[in-house]
Amino acid sequence: MAVHRLSTLILTLALASASTAEAAKEPVWREVDPDRLVFMELQEGLAIIELNPLFAPKTVRQFRELVQQGFYDGLSFYRVIEGFVAQGGDGSDLGERSSVPLIDAEFEIEWPEEAEYTLVQEPDMFAPQTGFMNGFAVARDPKENTAWLAHCPGVVAMARNEGPDTSRTDFYIVIGQAPHYLDRNMNVFGRVIHGMDAVQKIRRGKPAENGVILDDAASTRIRRMRLGSDIPDEDLLTALVLDSNDESFEDMLDDRRKRKQKFFHNRPPKVLDVCQVPMYGRVTR
Repeated sequence: MAVHRLSTLILTLALASASTAEAAKEPVWREVDPDRLVFMELQEGLAIIELNPLFAPKTVRQFRELVQQGFYDGLSFYRVIEGFVAQGGDGSDLGERSSVPLIDAEFEIEWPEEAEYTLVQEPDMFAPQTGFMNGFAVARDPKENTAWLAHCPGVVAMARNEGPDTSRTDFYIVIGQAPHYLDRNMNVFGRVIHGMDAVQKIRRGKPAENGVILDDAASTRIRRMRLGSDIPDEDLLTALVLDSNDESFEDMLDDRRKRKQKFFHNRPPKVLDVCQVPMYGRVTR
């Protein structure tokens, strides 16, 4: 009898495992073109940035040129606010004393008709729709036919002064909660897809100084930045990100939205913050 019960238990567990395995689809990965990758070497480790020229073509073009010129090599993250952003660059009043040209505002774009869009939430607190386009968190206004990149953790954007067309060289990385109030107000042009653990180790400034690190020797420095397309093939890491256009990604969103796990005795509302979807990447050689 005991043997029969044990066999029944093993069979039940096996069937349950098989059912779970069938239900959970393996994620599909997309390889990122090296021409859209920036490898940022910090004292704390390597961070890889994926650029998005669709939403910010002028910003991406200038940032790429600066990277190729070695502009950022040796510069520091001079304003770092816990739970907000890490800002780096030349630090001279956002480059006002620099010969680098200003960049026009690239806050939003006209919705591309051919776009593949995986809807996450409608409506969202800060936009009529939120979702993903090629792995990037994108907010959308169908009535206005516009779209913009959302300020999620890991987002990379250009800093600016008060005027909309005053971005130049300095950039920031979101290291805390999503500051959506900055959406459609900054030139968002990329996201960290690998190495956020290194980014989170960037040395913080003091709240009393608004995060500005007055002692330059105490700041985190950028050792080197390189475009993926400029790295020899034998040294280049292959960067992979979740394919947000694949059916497996939609299944993951649905699972996170419904929260069917037994852990949840009081199920939360079936809503989902686009910035709470884990968009991690991985690297291979």
